[in-house]
Amino acid sequence: MWCGKYIEADNVVVDNAVRSQGIGGKMMAWIEAEAERIECAVVRIAMVLGRERTHQFYARNGYFDDGLLMVKALSRGAAEFPDYVSQQV
Repeated sequence: MWCGKYIEADNVVVDNAVRSQGIGGKMMAWIEAEAERIECAVVRIAMVLGRERTHQFYARNGYFDDGLLMVKALSRGAAEFPDYVSQQV
């Protein structure tokens, strides 16, 4: 593993109707506490580019950019994820 034992918070979402009420912070605090409990070294989160409020939330909570996730839709995903289809010239 790239950093030893880690936990990955994937698809963490707070409903639009209750955003900015501290729920995201509480969810992340629980995930971080659980990671500490099971002796993880790092919490990892992948997010979609262009979601500035999401990026700002994580930055305020001590997270930083450590890479870039590259995605390519295969033939099965081309219709479902048109933004991920390679733009070959």
